[in-house]
Amino acid sequence: MRRGRRGWWPFSRRCRGGEARLGAEGGLPPAFVVGATISARAMRNAVQEGARMVLRYRTEEITVTEPTIDMINFKPMSPAQLVEDGGLVLAHVRNADLQAAMAAAGVGDLLPEVPMTGGPDDIYVDVVAGYANPPRIGRNGVGLEPYDTLVNGMPEGTMGIFVATLGGVYDHRGTRFNNLSNGFALERITLEQGGRAYRFEKSDMISARGKIADILILPLDGGFDPMQPWRADLHAAALRADGTRVPFVLARLDYTLPAGYILMPEAPPRPAWLEAWEEGARDIAILGAALVLLTGILAFQGALTRRRQLHRVLRLGFLAFTLVWIGWIASAQLSIVHLVNYLKAPFADLDLGFYLAEPLIVILSIYTAVSLVLLGRGVFCGWLCPFGALQELLAHAARALRLPQWNPSEGAQRRLWWGKYASLGLILSLVVLAPEAATVAEEIEPFKTAITAIFVRGLPYVVYAVALLMIGLFTERAFCRFLCPLGGALAILDRLHLLDLLKRRPECGNPCHLCERSCPVKAIGRSGKIEMAECFQCLDCMVEYHDDRRCPPLAQMRKRNARAPAAAPAGVVPPAFAALAARRTPSA
Repeated sequence: MRRGRRGWWPFSRRCRGGEARLGAEGGLPPAFVVGATISARAMRNAVQEGARMVLRYRTEEITVTEPTIDMINFKPMSPAQLVEDGGLVLAHVRNADLQAAMAAAGVGDLLPEVPMTGGPDDIYVDVVAGYANPPRIGRNGVGLEPYDTLVNGMPEGTMGIFVATLGGVYDHRGTRFNNLSNGFALERITLEQGGRAYRFEKSDMISARGKIADILILPLDGGFDPMQPWRADLHAAALRADGTRVPFVLARLDYTLPAGYILMPEAPPRPAWLEAWEEGARDIAILGAALVLLTGILAFQGALTRRRQLHRVLRLGFLAFTLVWIGWIASAQLSIVHLVNYLKAPFADLDLGFYLAEPLIVILSIYTAVSLVLLGRGVFCGWLCPFGALQELLAHAARALRLPQWNPSEGAQRRLWWGKYASLGLILSLVVLAPEAATVAEEIEPFKTAITAIFVRGLPYVVYAVALLMIGLFTERAFCRFLCPLGGALAILDRLHLLDLLKRRPECGNPCHLCERSCPVKAIGRSGKIEMAECFQCLDCMVEYHDDRRCPPLAQMRKRNARAPAAAPAGVVPPAFAALAARRTPSA
């Protein structure tokens, strides 16, 4: 286990105290383990999802497949708390509200059994209503025994509406529901949903003890849907001047069951790879900007390489970014391990999430594949490989210190080039024949030691990586040229590249060898031809190609022009330029 940001604690121990019911979403962020976000994410998900499975088994938690009324969760709550969280809706009617309702109905005097007392702001009635089946509403409203009658003493599927009067001189019951002459009807409360009206009688009431609170039973075949909005109307009655009794609506209570009282099916778990992309948005933006810059460098290399100092600054600056940010900070070192895993995935029945698990690696892989088809191996190996950047930067330091440089002869170098193909063949063979041995063979690449782990590994690995870097001080990019299995794979595919942007002249190789000598990895042969499979696209040869003080054909042309007695007339091309232009041809 790598060292976490909070100490040397095992990751699993740090999961203690997490919310098991939340599953993977309640766990630690994968970045808790430095440099191991993929393995940490897998471990976190296994621990948290396992904990949720145990919790469900022990608590018999209900798992629903469609929206379902929550009949399980209960906690004591007052009517005010239920109104606050939406479980109940309140109608607060003052005397002034009563008078306004009477005026709207065109009636004059109230019936004598419920007189209005006090001033306009005094309470006439406070009434609440809500869906009674959830225990947080019904049980808190009428008490345990009446609520138990609803859920256990009634036919399955019975639903009820809770209505209670909390204060005032009026109430939702009245007195006429006890009268046989009135049919035991509750005249003061009605329900409406979707154009259908529901009325209640005394036999529909389950009443609480000691308070004016009831559960009103809805008909089983009434088509009531508790998850859809409904409205309860509180009625009153008054007398017209002619003595006629006239009912009117005193208050309307519009109600929708809150989402907190509905159990929803678990949302499908987010793909594990999506979390990595969301968390890595900043890094993705940085890498994207860097790739845009690199694309511009390659696309406008002609203008860039005419400015030797600008090319040097951009080249060294980009290599430093590749090493420090892509390699040591973001740990986005593309390696033969990724290539092998991508090749194995279709045969291991792995889904798309496997390919998308590491955002920066995915982006680098796609960019490398596209640039490989267009320009060849050198775009990745020369610009985007952190270990290659480390070697090249050390080589610049070695030359600054005047350390002796050695390169094999052209014939010996061609034989040494086969080393990277041999290491690639060894790894691919072991992947098929001995997968466990292949894991060991992949350590041919020192990338994990020098880049991902930043040399915090076992001594043999560190000694090996440092030895390769020491060799690179005297033979630039020796590992990349002669041993790298990923470089071997890219060099094989390089044969497919479509564009050759590195220019050549007939004089290249005979008699001029300037570019050949300037190539730091000796990818230009004695004939002047560039071996693109061995080229790292550093553009040093293009700097020489455009330098009219070092490139012999350009230098000769510059001198001839300097000796010319006068400028040519406008629109006339000087012979020297015309001859040179005729000789320029791109490499085959």
